[in-house]
Amino acid sequence: MGKIKISYFQLFCLMFLFEMGSSVLFSIAGVAKQDAWLVILIAMVPGSVLIGLYLKVHQMFPGHSLTGYVQKIFGTSIGRIIGFLYVIYFIYIASRLLRDFGELLVISAYPETTLMVIGITMLLCLIYTLFKGFEAFSRLTELCFYVIMPTIFIVVLLQAAGGLIVWKNLTPILEHGWKPVLNEVFPTTLTVPFGELIVFTMVFPLLDNVKKTIKTSLFSVVFSGLLLALITALTIAVIGPSVRFRSAFPVLTAVSYINIGGFIQRLDALVIISIIIVGFIKIFVFFYCAVKGSMEVFQVKEPRTLIFPISFIILMGSIFIAPNYIEHLKEGLKYVPYYLHIPFQIVFPAFFLLIALLKQFFAKKRQ
Repeated sequence: MGKIKISYFQLFCLMFLFEMGSSVLFSIAGVAKQDAWLVILIAMVPGSVLIGLYLKVHQMFPGHSLTGYVQKIFGTSIGRIIGFLYVIYFIYIASRLLRDFGELLVISAYPETTLMVIGITMLLCLIYTLFKGFEAFSRLTELCFYVIMPTIFIVVLLQAAGGLIVWKNLTPILEHGWKPVLNEVFPTTLTVPFGELIVFTMVFPLLDNVKKTIKTSLFSVVFSGLLLALITALTIAVIGPSVRFRSAFPVLTAVSYINIGGFIQRLDALVIISIIIVGFIKIFVFFYCAVKGSMEVFQVKEPRTLIFPISFIILMGSIFIAPNYIEHLKEGLKYVPYYLHIPFQIVFPAFFLLIALLKQFFAKKRQ
């Protein structure tokens, strides 16, 4: 894909918008009810440790992506198998995300349009962006950052002006103790959105200074974690924990309550556009990294030979991943965290670091 470089501010914008992604769409930690915001704050701590783990391995192999350094750690043959598994993982998550945002558009805006049509439309935009290159995409994320932040501020301001924020909805704190809160922290909230940053192990080589990369990454995790906790708390304060738990898209429900003087209302469209923007960014990152990983695993120099086959797999995966939206959510909450996220986000990276450290230790001992 040529020599690509991005700035540290672009990395921050990219990681921040990526973490917002589908996290603002669904009822994160809904089981914890009015303590959902607390779940996010707690999950942010091990989430920072996870990104630290990814960055430590990157620090040991600067200039190499995940699919590259696993070949250095385990040898070419085993390394390519591991790299291929991660490519499949990235494609699968991209398919799930495409289904997420396709369902959002069908339910909220285009009930007569099929998921296939929406999926094809989004993928054509993704393919076009990929052809333009990752640097152009990174510049786009800067622009999106300056659109999303004012949108969040305006929505919060209007909710406050309309007297919709009822802080009493956030009480009692820890009504049922710590157990439901901690159960929601791991694995669900830790793995999504924080653990999904494993995909950035494919992006880190695009930056030169490892120390600046570490600082920028940790700051983006903390910033996005705090903002997600705030958005969650405000959503609960507006619609209440029970409505949030039952709602398919809680943020949209909260925004639909805005009515200032019978004039400023129906801001759902504005929020849907913002959510689609961050969703597009998140899907693109997984799409790009799947293509990049495939190039390194299969030693392909021309990305165009991989873009269309991978995009087709993502599209078909998004359609056939579940028979309906309820099953899609059930699969994502009940099975994916345990059978995919924990191994690919936590177990394997920790094992990579352990083996890399052992190899480094014995190499020094031989000297």
